[in-house]
Amino acid sequence: MKLGFKSRPLFFLVVITAVCYINSLHGDFVFDDMVIVFSSGMLNIHTLHDIAANADGPRMILFLTYGLNHYFGGLNPFGYHLVNVVLHVVNVLLVYGILLTALRQMEFRNAMKAAYAGALVFGVHTLFSSAVSYVAGRSSVLCATFYFSSVLVFLKGLDASRRSSRIVNFALTGLFFLLAWWTKQEAITLPLLLACIIFLRTEKIEWRWIGGLAATPLIAAFLVRKQLTAMFASIAANEQLVKAGFGTILSVPIFFRTYVTAAVTYYLPRLVIPVRLSADPDIVAVEQWYSPEFIFSLLLLSVLLWSILRFKKSQPLISFGIAALLFSPLLAYAITPLPDVVLEHRAYIPGLGIAFLAAWLFQWMDRKYARAASAAFATLGIVLMAMTISQNSVWANNIALWEDATAKAPEKARTHFNLAQSYQNVGRYPDALREYDRALVLKPDLFAAYSNMSGILLEQGQMDKAQTVLQKVTSLAPNFSEGFVNLGVLYVRTRQPDKAVEVLSHAIDLAPDSYTAHFNRAEALTLKSEFKAALEGYKEAARLRPDVPQIRMGLAVAYWRDGDFDASEHELVELTNGPLAADAYRNLGVLENQRRRFDRAIEYLRPAVSQRNPFPEAHNDLGIAYLNKQMYDAAIEQFQTVLAQQPTNGAAPLNLALTYEKKGEAAAARQILEKYVEQYGTTNSPFMTQARERLSKLN
Repeated sequence: MKLGFKSRPLFFLVVITAVCYINSLHGDFVFDDMVIVFSSGMLNIHTLHDIAANADGPRMILFLTYGLNHYFGGLNPFGYHLVNVVLHVVNVLLVYGILLTALRQMEFRNAMKAAYAGALVFGVHTLFSSAVSYVAGRSSVLCATFYFSSVLVFLKGLDASRRSSRIVNFALTGLFFLLAWWTKQEAITLPLLLACIIFLRTEKIEWRWIGGLAATPLIAAFLVRKQLTAMFASIAANEQLVKAGFGTILSVPIFFRTYVTAAVTYYLPRLVIPVRLSADPDIVAVEQWYSPEFIFSLLLLSVLLWSILRFKKSQPLISFGIAALLFSPLLAYAITPLPDVVLEHRAYIPGLGIAFLAAWLFQWMDRKYARAASAAFATLGIVLMAMTISQNSVWANNIALWEDATAKAPEKARTHFNLAQSYQNVGRYPDALREYDRALVLKPDLFAAYSNMSGILLEQGQMDKAQTVLQKVTSLAPNFSEGFVNLGVLYVRTRQPDKAVEVLSHAIDLAPDSYTAHFNRAEALTLKSEFKAALEGYKEAARLRPDVPQIRMGLAVAYWRDGDFDASEHELVELTNGPLAADAYRNLGVLENQRRRFDRAIEYLRPAVSQRNPFPEAHNDLGIAYLNKQMYDAAIEQFQTVLAQQPTNGAAPLNLALTYEKKGEAAAARQILEKYVEQYGTTNSPFMTQARERLSKLN
C-alpha cells in the first residue's frame, strides 16, 4: 500500500519519534517508578475489577493505565515504556494537528511544512526524555494527550461553520479537559490557555468567553477544595523526607520565589537548548523577595507577557508560543510547595509553546532563506535526536541515572544518597559506603544514610557496629521507621526475638505499610514459637509485596507450621516459577514426606536437586522418600550424594545406616556409624548421641 502525499509526513514523523525513543523500551524502573509500580494496590491486581479499584483517586485515568500495564504485563518494564512511547507519538501527531490548524486559520504559507517542523522539534526534544523514558513521567505525557486534544478540538470549534459542529467540538473540549484533570491536576491551566487563544485570535475582545474560561480554574479548585486542602497539607508535612533527614519543605513564599526563579533560569533555557539535564538538579532556595535572581525572573516574565501583546498582530505564532509556555503547568506549580522544585517532566506540556516557536522560526527562515530552512531543521532534528537517544540511556537504570545526577550536582546530599542506595541494591557495598559517606559530609543529620549503612554492616556480619549505628539513628530520629526496621532485623539475626518484636511493632506504628517491618516481626514471632501471630504478619507482608519471593516463602512455611498444608502447598507451587524454585520444590517434597505422600515427594524433590547443585538437604529428603517406599538402593545413592556434597552432614550417616539396616546389611550399617563416631565423636552434635545409641543396639 502506497502512502498518499498528505500521509507521508505523518508517517515519517511517527517513525522518527519512535526511533528516537526505541532505546528507552528496555530501561528498568527507576526513581519514583518503584513507588508506583511496586505499591500494594498495583501488585494485587489480578482482575479487571482490581484495576478499577486501584484507579480510585484524583489521578484515576493515569492509574487505570498503570493497572492495565500490570494486568497484561506484570512487572516487566517493557510494556510500561512502550505505552509511554506510544502516547508520546500520539502527542506529536496532536501537536502537528494543532499547529496545522492554527497556521491554516492564520493563512500562513507552507503551513504543512511549518507544522511539521514544530512537531518534529517537539517529538525529538531532549528535555522530554525525562517524561517519555521515565515510567512515572507518564503523568505528564498522558495528561498532555488529553490537554492537546482539547486544544485541537477547541481550535476546530472556533472556525466551524455549522453550529452543530461548534457544539460538538466545544463539548469535546470540555470532555478532554476533564480527562486531563483526572489524569493530573496540572491540567487546571488549560482553560487559561484557551482563553488566551480567544484573546489572540479575535479583533474584538470576547470578554464573556475569556472571563468564563479564566474563571474555570478557580471554580474547579473550589469544587475540589477538600481534596486540594488535603493534598497541600500532605505536601506541607513532607513526612517521608523529613523523617529520613532530608530536611523540611520550603515555606510557601520561599517556594514561590524559588520556583519562579527556577522556571526562568532552569526550565526556559533548557526548553531552548536542552543541555545539562538532571533528574535531581541542585536548586538553591531564594530566601528574600529582593533577591536579584528573583527580580530578574519577574522582569523576564513581564517581558514575555508584554511580547504576547506586542506580537499579537505582527507575529501571532510568537504570541501563541509564549502563551503556551506561560499559561501552562510551567508556572502553575509555583503555588504548590512540592518537595522537588524541579522535575523535568513537568516541562512536557509547555513544550507545545516550543513547537509553536519552532514553527514560527521555520516560517521566518522559509521567507528569508527558502533553500536553507528545510536543511537547517533537518540538521536540528538530527542533533536533538542524537542528544535524546543519549539522554534516554541515563534513564535506563538507577545507577546510570544517579551517577549522572551526582556528576551534575556534586554538592547535593540526596544525589549521593540515591546513588549509594542504587549501588547497595546491586551489592556494590564499597561504592555504596563511599557515597553514603559523601552524603553525610554534606548533610551530617541524614538519618536514612546511617540506616542504610547499617544494612550493609548487617550483610557483612558486623553486628556490633550495626547496632551502634542503629541505636544512634533511632534515638536521634524517633519517627524514622526504617531505622527501627533495621534494628529489628539485627535483633532477629542475633536471636533476640523479644527486642525485635518491640522495635518492629514501633516501626509498624510509624509506617503501617512497611512490608519489611511486618515480615521481620513475623520472623521474630516465629523465633518465639508464636506461630499464629507470625502467620498474620507474613500475610500482611505478602499483601503489601506479593512480588517478593522471600516473603511468599515465609508465608508458605507459616501456613505449614499452622497445619494448613493445602495453603502452604499453594504458595510453594507458585514459587516454583521464580528465583526460589529449588527451595520451593524442596519444601514441597518435605511437606509431602510429612503427609506420607512419598510418590509426590519424589516428584517434587527430583527437580529440586536438578535445579541446584550441590543441594545436600534436598538429596537427604529425597533419600528419606525412597527409604519410606523401601527403594533402598535409590535411598543409599541419595544419602551417599549428601555425604559427598557435605561430609559434615550429621543426618545423612544415620539415614544411610538405617537404610542398610532395613536392607538387612547390619554390618554395613555398623561400619558407617563407627566411621562417623570416629571422625566427629568430639563434637556436640545431637546426631552423635543418636549414632552412639544406634551402635549400641547393633552391637
